[in-house]
Amino acid sequence: MSKADALGGSATFDAVAQPLSSRAASFAAFAGHNTTSTDDTSTGLDTPRLRVDQLARNPYNPREELKAIEEMADSLTGRGVIQPLTVVTRQAFLEAHPDHDDALGPAEYVVVDGNRRLEGAKLAGLDDVPVHIDDSLAENADTLLETALTAAVQHENLDPLDEAKALQRLVEVHGSQRAVARALGKSSGWVTQRLALLKLTPDLQKAVEDKSLPVEVARRVGQLPEQQQHDAAQEALTERTENKKRRRQLSRGAYAVSTTSPAPGSGEGTKPDATTDASVSPPPVQEKDLPALAEDLRNRLTADQLEKLIELLMT
Repeated sequence: MSKADALGGSATFDAVAQPLSSRAASFAAFAGHNTTSTDDTSTGLDTPRLRVDQLARNPYNPREELKAIEEMADSLTGRGVIQPLTVVTRQAFLEAHPDHDDALGPAEYVVVDGNRRLEGAKLAGLDDVPVHIDDSLAENADTLLETALTAAVQHENLDPLDEAKALQRLVEVHGSQRAVARALGKSSGWVTQRLALLKLTPDLQKAVEDKSLPVEVARRVGQLPEQQQHDAAQEALTERTENKKRRRQLSRGAYAVSTTSPAPGSGEGTKPDATTDASVSPPPVQEKDLPALAEDLRNRLTADQLEKLIELLMT
């Protein structure tokens, strides 16, 4: 169920000509709730569409680089853009950011959420795209920035460092990490862990970008003083490698079968040892193997299965 479905209909969401407040519109738009367009390109219940040459990318787009545009274009070629782009009119944007007139070119609208879809649509040769138009999202500079950043953070495919930078800018807007966590429906720890990437040394940030340093490790290391980060990262990578080896060993041990070799010249195939069971229990797990075993179980079991296993272990 979407957030919009959970909230249910209301006079605010369903009013025909009543504009949403900036904060309500921000979250209603990204929760998938239908809000009324303020532009006359909308007719009835139809989603309005705009030509791609009428749209400009948001100069405050949190994505520093729009990646995989060709893949996006390929996916749009067959069925077009399904999820509407969230946009504001040029006039509303410039009222919040009057110094960006030249950056918008001749565009009549500015994309708040959907910049990558816009570029993909252009590359795919699409003439127009569906849009959600709501000038209340550009009520002021802070609201416009918050809307774009909140949308970016909610996209799961946002690069970790871009996500961290977006969160940092949200902290500047809201005033504290705790306020950002409340706005996103996350814990303060969730925000703190992601912001830790910005405290990494430049070489470790580069390692995160090229995926040679797992982001989970990077978030832990980023909370350490810079002079300790490199050694801590190396230790963590070494530990992960050892844990993988132990998991493989544990997996092989769990399914080990004891067999005896046939007597020379007997012509008989391999037979189980008559004095022992065919299935042999693996050797006892050492305390040093527990982290590897825990990680192996997390990879094998679903969240519900893990919860059930914990209940069984506690009984």
